[in-house]
Formats: sequence, C-alpha cells, structure tokens
Amino acid sequence: MSATERIELGLVVLGLFLIAAGTFQARYRYVSGRRRGRRFYWTTSAIGTVCFALGVGKIWPNGVLVALFFTSIVAGSAYLTTPYLKIGGRIYASSRADREPDRPEEER
Repeated sequence: MSATERIELGLVVLGLFLIAAGTFQARYRYVSGRRRGRRFYWTTSAIGTVCFALGVGKIWPNGVLVALFFTSIVAGSAYLTTPYLKIGGRIYASSRADREPDRPEEER
C-alpha cells in the first residue's frame, strides 16, 4: 500500500468517524444545549464530509458525489430528528417541539 493510499484510507476513516459523531449527537444529544449541540453536529458533519470526499481519491466526480450524498443525509437527518437546522434565525424541523425557538438559557 502506497503512502497516498494510506492517507486516503485515513481520510475516509476519519470522515466516517466524524459523521458518526454528528449522527450520535443527533440521536443521543450528549452535548447539552441546543446551540452547542447544533454547532457540534454541523462542525463534525461538515469536516467529516470533506475528509471523506478527499479520501475517495478523485475529487471529480467521486468526491463531489460523495459530498452531495453525505450533505443530503446530514441535512435530512437534521430536519427529521433534531432542532439543528437553523437558517436565518428560523429553525426548520419536522416536529413541532423541535421548531420552538431556542430558550435564552440554552444559548450560553
């Protein structure tokens, strides 16, 4: 295995690990507070998606397709199961409880 292949494999594994960390946050909410949880979810998911896309070898078309795939999964999951899809101060979520505005004490 060449050095390039090892780096690509490492990026794929790191990407999957980070995407899984975001998924576990969406499911188990181990980072408390909506704002902190939202930042953790999107940060780990974005970095994981970029790492995975860089690790597939060819940026075009493989990396772009992988990035689009994971972005749609992460955004869909955020809409369906969490209050983490917030655009322009408005929270988009499938459940009414998740659409409620963030409480001031959770913003810290």
